[in-house]
Amino acid sequence: MKKTLTIALISGLVAAPAAFAKGSFDDADRMLQVGNNYGISHFQSIEFDDDHDNEIELEGWMGQDWFVELDLNGNGEIDREQRRKAKGEIYGVSADDVRSYLKAAQQQGMATIEELKVNRNGGIEVEGDDENGAELELKFRIGSLEPLKIERDK
Repeated sequence: MKKTLTIALISGLVAAPAAFAKGSFDDADRMLQVGNNYGISHFQSIEFDDDHDNEIELEGWMGQDWFVELDLNGNGEIDREQRRKAKGEIYGVSADDVRSYLKAAQQQGMATIEELKVNRNGGIEVEGDDENGAELELKFRIGSLEPLKIERDK
């Protein structure tokens, strides 16, 4: 019995880092690189899907012609791709800009990321959790790394 419990405990400890890695800033950086390599020039959102393990959704624009949605697995491989011709205004930010907003969120205490999204009127929302697991949401304007609004759930 002790041996079974020990094995179960060790297995849980080994798997724990993988569970916490989901939504890490390093994971976000890797997924941005995948999007860049794919051809996304204007990122509109990056979301770590809590409904499906290790699934990340990227949305953005490839130049002036295509809007693309990518579902990536935890290894950065594309599980699903959807493209449509651009209609209306192209908006979003570069991968480097996304990294800057994620770094600004980290400086405000964010430990894991759930989602970053850019809206049409230049707002950027970053949602995640702090080091205690409490939800943290930051709102920025394109061009400023100073948060306009910080919401913390306690």
